[in-house]
Parts: sequence; structure tokens; C-alpha cells
Amino acid sequence: MSPPRADWHLRGRANFRSRQAVAVDPLLARRQWLTLARCIEARGGVVVAAESPSAELTGMPYAAECGQIVGDEVRGWSLILPSMWAPHRRGERDVWGSLAREMKLAVKAPAAGIWEAQGDVAVFQGVTLLFYGGRTTREGLSSVRDYFDGEVMLVETREPAFHGNMALLPLEAAGTLVVCPAVLQGDSFERLQLRFGRDVLLEVSEADIREYVTNGLPMARELLAPTVTSPEALAPLTARGVELVRVDLSELCDKAGGASRCLVSRAFIDLARHPVPDYACLDEVAARIEADQ
Repeated sequence: MSPPRADWHLRGRANFRSRQAVAVDPLLARRQWLTLARCIEARGGVVVAAESPSAELTGMPYAAECGQIVGDEVRGWSLILPSMWAPHRRGERDVWGSLAREMKLAVKAPAAGIWEAQGDVAVFQGVTLLFYGGRTTREGLSSVRDYFDGEVMLVETREPAFHGNMALLPLEAAGTLVVCPAVLQGDSFERLQLRFGRDVLLEVSEADIREYVTNGLPMARELLAPTVTSPEALAPLTARGVELVRVDLSELCDKAGGASRCLVSRAFIDLARHPVPDYACLDEVAARIEADQ
């Protein structure tokens, strides 16, 4: 994760919420980010926090695009860095690459095209879903495809699902794949039905994904969902046994357009072999956030 800076502001305004949003309150955004980070650690996660070194890197809080960790304990783990669509976000990869090397992770990068990392990666029932058609291009996806082992399915999306994590939400513990057929292109939806079965898929509308129903962060049976998502839109998820934890992200989501799932790049690695630098531990970052309030 990456906390917004005390001088954080909207810069690119490249999604359907940020285009018309009023100015953000950066100190409130920092407090909201910290609330989400502490929710994650309270549920057994470990937050590794890279602070942005420059006011120009306003996209860094949306760490789903920081990269994707791949590999295993035998071959080792690597961070595949992104190749970002927005020019003002391209400098982020240097920060993430440096942190990854400090954590003894190998670092790799796409050879061509646009690839926006975990924003366009999902895993469900052992299948890796790789998305393109929003911001990630087919060329960018092809340049990283061979880093992903096992069964892989390619899924094509369209706006307003500028990332795959707007089109589809895997809820592994609930045995449910939340999906918006309206933003899937070609035969993508039919292939999902064939692979996972119609009963597993929970269909939602384009209006629902504009409320970020697909952008909550799942942790076991809980979903850390932004408060911008209405109870009505979330009701079908709770009917399948999902337990909701509402997180106020008015600055980071309601205005800037990225919800709890967008704020995290998650991985399952052994931190004894890949230790977190002290400066990136949540307690240290939290102390700096609390000091500036």
C-alpha cells in the first residue's frame, strides 16, 4: 500500500468519478487510508507501505497498479512492475522496484505495451484471470503472460471498467464470482460460465459497478467495502454469506475513484525470507500520519 501524501491532490482525473470531483482533503484521505490499513492488519494481513517521494506521483495510493508478485518458494518470488497508461504514473515503478529489491524480491518489467498489474489480475478457484481492453492493452498483457503459471484465462473488458477489478470480484470463501456481463467483450462472459458454472457467477449491472460493488477488498468471508456502495447493491453478496465491513473512503474513492481493492496489491509470501524494511512497517507510517493531523 501507499498512503496519500499530506499534499495529495487530484491530477490525472481520468475516471468517471474524479473527472467532476471537487478538491480532496489530503489529511482526511490519510486518516481514511490508515483506517483501511489497520482493518487489514487486524485481520491477519501485513501492510508494507511505500510513501511517495514526490508530490507529482499522485497515483501511488492506488497500489493495485504497483505490480504483481509471482513465483513460488522453490523458484523464488518476483515483482512484475507495471507499464502505466497515464504519463504521471510512470515514475511510480521506480519506487516500487526499489522497495521490492530491499525485500529481496527479483524485479521484472513488461517488454511492451500497457499493463496495469494487479488492477488487471484476479485469481479464483486456482485460475488466474488476466484482463485487457480497459487500460491494459493486449500487447501489454502478452508481454507478461508467461510469468503466470497454471491455468490462465484472458478476459476482455470495456469502459467504465477501466481495470478488470471493476468488472469482476472473486469471493473465494463464499464460492462466488461477482461479474458484470455488460462490460465484458467478445465471448469472455460465456467462457467464465463454462469454466466456473452459472450458479457460481453473481451477475451485477453497470450501475452497480459504478457504485464499486466489485471493488471491495475480500478477506476470508469479510468484504472491506467502501461506504459509497449502497446497501441495496451489496445485498446480493450478503445473501451469499459475505460479511460486510464498511470503510469510509470519501476522499480516495468517492472523489478520486479508487476503492479498497484498488488501494492494495496483495501477495502471499514468506516475510521471514522477504523482510519488510522498518520505514515501510505500518506502525512507523501511522506515526507519521498521526503527527501531521
